[in-house]
Amino acid sequence: NKIQLQDFWAMMNKFRKMQETWLSKFILILTAVSFMSLFGVSGYIGSAGKNRPVIKVDNYEVLQSDISQRLEQQMQMARGLFGDNLDINDNIRNAMLQGIVQKALTDTIIRRTADELDISISDNLIRKIIYSQAEFLDADGKFDIQKLRRVLAASGWTEKRYIDSLKLDVIKQHLIQNPVDNINVPNILAEYLAKAENQKKIFKYVKIDPEKMTIDRKISQDEVEQFYEDFSSEFVAPEERDVSFIVLSTDDIAAKINLSDEDIEAYYNENLNQFETPETRNVLQMVFDSQEEADKANAALKEGKDFYAVAKELAKQDREATNLGFVSQDMLIADMSEAVFKAKKGAVVGPVKSEMGWHIMKVSDIKAGSKMDKKQARAKIVSILKKDRAYDEAYEISAQIEDKIGAGAGLSDIAKEMNVKIYDVQGLTEDGKARKEPAAYAALLKSNDFVDTAFSYNVDEVSQVVETDEGFMVLKVNKIVDAHPKSVDEVRGEIEALWEVNERGAIAQEIVNDVMHDLETGDSIESVAARNNLQLHRTAALTRNKNFEAIAPAVMLELFQEPSGSPKLINNDGIQIIAVGVDVVPAEKPSSEEIAAVAHRTKMDLSSDYARQLIEDFGSDYDVRVKYRLLGLAD
Repeated sequence: NKIQLQDFWAMMNKFRKMQETWLSKFILILTAVSFMSLFGVSGYIGSAGKNRPVIKVDNYEVLQSDISQRLEQQMQMARGLFGDNLDINDNIRNAMLQGIVQKALTDTIIRRTADELDISISDNLIRKIIYSQAEFLDADGKFDIQKLRRVLAASGWTEKRYIDSLKLDVIKQHLIQNPVDNINVPNILAEYLAKAENQKKIFKYVKIDPEKMTIDRKISQDEVEQFYEDFSSEFVAPEERDVSFIVLSTDDIAAKINLSDEDIEAYYNENLNQFETPETRNVLQMVFDSQEEADKANAALKEGKDFYAVAKELAKQDREATNLGFVSQDMLIADMSEAVFKAKKGAVVGPVKSEMGWHIMKVSDIKAGSKMDKKQARAKIVSILKKDRAYDEAYEISAQIEDKIGAGAGLSDIAKEMNVKIYDVQGLTEDGKARKEPAAYAALLKSNDFVDTAFSYNVDEVSQVVETDEGFMVLKVNKIVDAHPKSVDEVRGEIEALWEVNERGAIAQEIVNDVMHDLETGDSIESVAARNNLQLHRTAALTRNKNFEAIAPAVMLELFQEPSGSPKLINNDGIQIIAVGVDVVPAEKPSSEEIAAVAHRTKMDLSSDYARQLIEDFGSDYDVRVKYRLLGLAD
């Protein structure tokens, strides 16, 4: 099949913008966790408490607590990289959260697809992957459980999450990466593309801006009437509605919830991990295969030798492998955790035997734990429990209101019973604008939920209960003013403004026509610019991936296809640019490295788009839902 080079370059430019998609970073990145079933090492799973699904793909769910945990880990990682003083504001947090939600949604679609296609990954394959990772191999190239454990203990991942993540990566490779890997870029095409990329061209151009055109006359009455007739559809007053509404926010519902001391006490006891920071200790460790080797190292330490020096000499460990960093008691093997956390700062513990060998450990530093008492935690617990229960009660209240509406209750009856205020809106149009509105609910009035409801009922009808970002809303239509034409006098200002835009455009177009005609009949751009009092511009020597006047990349590709001396008319956001290629700088023969780089980039561009389309196609077969309100991303 022949490829139209112009279209191909436009496609390349589009793909290049997508290089930051997840596929270009599709690498199995091993992250630290603790293993239970694979290695017989206990793992810690914090109490999640009550939470709700926020992402659903058919019956596959991602819970609110899982997203929160991932966000917290990402913020901790950011602070680890940039320091504890890093200010993670709402914009940064929301950007992190959006990325996490997008990845979680993609992963859930992949899991659903894998199950539908009956794809499963064995534990044995996962074990082989882990054993082969360079991060976990010792100097002899053998798998080192201690190196693994050091990395895993710092991550906070559970075994299940890590194993699921690895299996999902393998599934992604099967469903996504393997198909896109079949895309190939022929060497002859890559060589041509590399040469074309290096070619340079110089352009001369003029700009005709309609907004800068001078109008030397006034609009006539005949023109006013003609514009009024020609653009009558522009001069119609839209349908307007006066409505009243009430809002039952989750905060309103939460305020009516009474909590007992027993409720607060139970939550505090069941979720202690939320209110306490455990003591952590900086632990140094060396591990030996035999007790004899461990005893020899222990004797050297008692002689006063440095722990790192002994670990290097006798355990063949570097500083990184020796220092476990700050760990809590539940991160250590049960055989030694109690002894280490009873020891004083500077004390050496061991040798202690475990299934992995003989351990000698030293407590080099201690950070005391802290615990928020019940009095301090009460306000936080009350807020959590009230909000949690408010979502449950909201739907019950919604059903009760629906019954009352069905029985003929009016909006005032419902407002009085729920003890909420009725708000009035006057002159609401379908674009969410109104002549009079309550400022506190300006955002709600512009939402599709509110506008669609307001324009779906007749006068004196009360709507059903509608869930919105603010909670639950019920409205009543009080008055409808049908759409109607405005008089010519009402819209004279609009007509004059429209005429002026049209007149300036016509003047600019006349100049454009004259310039293009003169250039096409052989005049030079220099003489044409001077004759029409236009400033002449000249670019530097540009490659295809550069531009001038913020011209779109696709248009730059078109410019490069034009023969030298041939004028090209470009509409650049309303400004007319007429450009002529005046000089071509031949490209040097590309090196093999440049050709390889172009081939690789082109393949990545095509692969990225193919992968994105695959995921979209998978997801289109399922019922996909994301509860942005519960995630705090309703806006």
